[in-house]
Amino acid sequence: MSTKKYRVRWGRITALGLALGALGTGGVTAARGLRAAQALVHPARIPVTKPSGTEALTGLEDVSFEAAGRRLRGWYVPSRDGTAVVLVHGFADNRTRVLFEARALAGAGHGVLLFDLHGQGESEGDAVGWGDSEREDVRAALAFVRARPDVTPGRVGLFGFSMGGTTALLVAQEDARVKAVAVAGAFPDLAGDMGSHYGLSTWAVLWGLRRSGIDVDAVRPVDGMCRLEGRPLLLINGGRDPDGPQKLGGQLYRAACEPREQWVVPEAGHGEYAQKNPEGYARQLRDFFGRAL
Repeated sequence: MSTKKYRVRWGRITALGLALGALGTGGVTAARGLRAAQALVHPARIPVTKPSGTEALTGLEDVSFEAAGRRLRGWYVPSRDGTAVVLVHGFADNRTRVLFEARALAGAGHGVLLFDLHGQGESEGDAVGWGDSEREDVRAALAFVRARPDVTPGRVGLFGFSMGGTTALLVAQEDARVKAVAVAGAFPDLAGDMGSHYGLSTWAVLWGLRRSGIDVDAVRPVDGMCRLEGRPLLLINGGRDPDGPQKLGGQLYRAACEPREQWVVPEAGHGEYAQKNPEGYARQLRDFFGRAL
């Protein structure tokens, strides 16, 4: 065989091998992404433990209400001044995640509602919507609180952590009756947040989320920050949160209109605000909602 033919043949074999390798790598990447999406939509439930002893909340009531045909369960502490705050936890968690915030706000006289989003904690449902379907949960929670005899309907605010923070922003942008909103560790858009975690598998993760019925493109609070239309906004994050610069110092804060505030706990990672600076964190929440509501 001539040298020229030999080179051509091996060139073709090499190209075929590279193509098959790329297909194989793509298949592995797709499989990983789809497995990740499955876990993101169906996380393991975290058991709910009612606070007791020194951790107890005075006046805490077991409550439930319905959202999109699902029964959601939670706790409510009545208001002492006509104001109330709905608290929204994040992914793969339950209402106990926001107990610190509830204590700080209830201690200042606000009514507080802590509840489990659908598919998590003790609430009905078998899938997580990453802020898409959770909007119905938060709307139902707001309606529940506004109907309480101890609450003035026009003096209700929202607080959310992580996925719950993103959901709170989306709902506040749509519901002008939300008087003020504070969020901690919220992400500006779902696709971007997934991209920061899953790299080359992101396309498969997003495809898996869409296949599960999640409208990924609708979970972009960054697009509507100015729809708050003069209602107070507080953005909280940790200086050691890997996504912190994007979430806080970047897109959400830049996109927001006044009045807006931001507060950073320099030494805190994602969700570590109460651990690293409990007094400062509680004070920020009390002062913000005290002024805003």
